Amino acid sequence: MSGSGSYVVGLDNGGTANKFTVMDRGGHFLIDRLVELPSRVTEGPAVAIPALREAFEAAVELAGIDRRDVLGVGLDTPGPATADGVISSRGGTNFAHEDWKGFDVRTALEHELGLPVVYNNDANAAALHAHHEHFGAIGGARSSVSAVVGTGLGGGVVVDGRIV
Repeated sequence: MSGSGSYVVGLDNGGTANKFTVMDRGGHFLIDRLVELPSRVTEGPAVAIPALREAFEAAVELAGIDRRDVLGVGLDTPGPATADGVISSRGGTNFAHEDWKGFDVRTALEHELGLPVVYNNDANAAALHAHHEHFGAIGGARSSVSAVVGTGLGGGVVVDGRIV
């Protein structure tokens, strides 16, 4: 598929690694394996945001697409943050560096990439993905609850196919 806005890049920002994928408009993943690059979150946002850009660039290269064909980016992070991507003013397990407290990670990445970024908590993103993988085409009419175990424990609630 080609033409402007044909792809979305997904970035999973974790405590030690950034993982990534690319999806086309038909919902097909263009990267079929797990690829990780260092997240560098312990060094603060001045280092971690460029590390996310490196993950984005690696995703585009590995998928074999033109950056100009990327419509936007889906970003998730662990821990406490607002619904629009502002890290808690108290930080978090993975965001202990002082500069993360109250940091707007979504907007920072948007400026770094020059593309729109949609944010979600990593446990919510995992719950939503698992829901639609399990229910498929009828996912919009179903509800589910997920527990997500990682560095911490998280979870997500999906009602009628949408994360709550």
